[in-house]
Amino acid sequence: MQNVIHHAETTGKKLINPSTGRSLACYRPKAVTYWVEYCRVDEDYQVHTAYSHRMVMKSGGNTNEWVKSGSDSDWLCNQCQSTLEVQTVRLQYMQSIFPINLPACSHCGFILVEEELATGKVAEAEQALEDK
Repeated sequence: MQNVIHHAETTGKKLINPSTGRSLACYRPKAVTYWVEYCRVDEDYQVHTAYSHRMVMKSGGNTNEWVKSGSDSDWLCNQCQSTLEVQTVRLQYMQSIFPINLPACSHCGFILVEEELATGKVAEAEQALEDK
């Protein structure tokens, strides 16, 4: 969790929820993407939740070609100061690619995989692929 927060705070690659003041960041040092939702408390950080998944998130190239379907997220891209829009992106695990609609930044391509999805359907898909 410390590595995720350090990466987010040094690069600025994170999401911000303006209504709660919380940050949500991910970091993929190897084969797992780690997510941490946190906030700053004085000189420290308070972690609200943490989760992970193994699927690789792909924006599919030029974000102008994404299929957009409006805003459906409370999160704002910290780097671009843009609200996330639900867009068709690709998740890849092993040799399988799954097109899926997820909130993402139209400018930089930051894709949000929310905790419920990562610990639910994504985890189930990863397990099913490993069992084959």
